[in-house]
Amino acid sequence: MYVELLSLFTALCYGASAVLARMGMRDSNPMTGAMVGTLVQVVLLSGLIMAVPPTRIDWPAIALFIASGILASTLGRLFNYMSIERLGVPVSATIIGSSPIFSTLLAILFIGETVAPTVLLGTVLVVAGIAITRGGDSEGSRMKSTAILIPIAAAVFYGASSVVRKAGLNILPEATLGALVGAGSSLLSFGAYLILTQRMDAIRWNWSSGRYFVLSGVVVSAGWLSMFTALASGEVSVVSALIGTNPLFSIILSLLLLRGSEELDWRTGVGCLAIVAGAAVITLF
Repeated sequence: MYVELLSLFTALCYGASAVLARMGMRDSNPMTGAMVGTLVQVVLLSGLIMAVPPTRIDWPAIALFIASGILASTLGRLFNYMSIERLGVPVSATIIGSSPIFSTLLAILFIGETVAPTVLLGTVLVVAGIAITRGGDSEGSRMKSTAILIPIAAAVFYGASSVVRKAGLNILPEATLGALVGAGSSLLSFGAYLILTQRMDAIRWNWSSGRYFVLSGVVVSAGWLSMFTALASGEVSVVSALIGTNPLFSIILSLLLLRGSEELDWRTGVGCLAIVAGAAVITLF
């Protein structure tokens, strides 16, 4: 149960982080949230590394940790925050919660795993869940049909990062080091992106929103440590499936903390259940 509990704790952290980011974006934007959250991760994880240094360094593993950090913390988080801003926490968390299916599909493509009937069943459930979440044919729904590509992209990036991260941990099972390298590469790549595109003015810091981004970074740091620890000891399929339950935590917390600012209808609820069920079928059976 050690790996399972760590994975569920990670899901809780991800769900709480999404709600905190939404609260922060009331007076700010996704880029500020991504930058502040990543900076907090680097500071906290650096402190842990200084307190408990790794026993060895392996450069191929470091390269994989860097790649996983860019995929998850830079691309995944940025698209995640953009999705939260456009679609809100419930819809975004529901669709991004399908990332385990992409972990499985990418493992099939790059590792050569056989496609089982459960994979096909899970795919149908996930696609159905996304379709239900999109809603009807109104003008607002058509707008969401375009915006829905944002959380799907985030799910792909998160799914790919899990496969790359596990490959690195197979070489070097140092959870804290892997988390720090991933967060550090994200901070550098995201900062370089802002400088090269001359968008540094997009960072809008103020304490009313910044405090939520800082808290989000703290929560994500805890989630990353538990995720790396779980992956170092457990199977990608099990860890990804349990982390994929984070939409349930996001929706519950958003209803408790974002009253009046989030809409939750039957489509979102049913879609959430279908996507989580699909991810579970693919990765657990």
